[in-house]
Amino acid sequence: MQDKYSHGTFASPSGYSERIIEALQAQPNIAFLGKVAPQETQQIIADAAMLLSTSDAEGFPNTFLEAWSSGTPVISLKIDPDRIIECQELGTVPGNVERATADIMALMDAPQRRDNMALRARQYVAETHSAAAIVAAFEKAIAGILA
Repeated sequence: MQDKYSHGTFASPSGYSERIIEALQAQPNIAFLGKVAPQETQQIIADAAMLLSTSDAEGFPNTFLEAWSSGTPVISLKIDPDRIIECQELGTVPGNVERATADIMALMDAPQRRDNMALRARQYVAETHSAAAIVAAFEKAIAGILA
């Protein structure tokens, strides 16, 4: 029987997910939400001080765009597609848990730095991933083919 969190067990030792959930729920400063309806995720991301990604490998995570479109900086443990986070200063890519913890604490203590990241993040999405930016890219590509 699946519990209300619908956690997966793929490649996880027996009881691993349950232990992680229990550890999270025991923390006074963490609100473990479990499975969240897709229509609610954007508001949760927008309300967050930052988004923490712990994935080891991924292409270009859609959650990054969701966060940046709301002005939420991304702390990505390892993933930085085309070095966008580093080059555009849209968050940090600490590389390990210890540095991620330090980066999170430093950003929580620096609201102006977070605000600056938020502005750059919204600008990056508008200039690169908005409907207008995509249409412009297609128009340029088509013009190049027709020329």
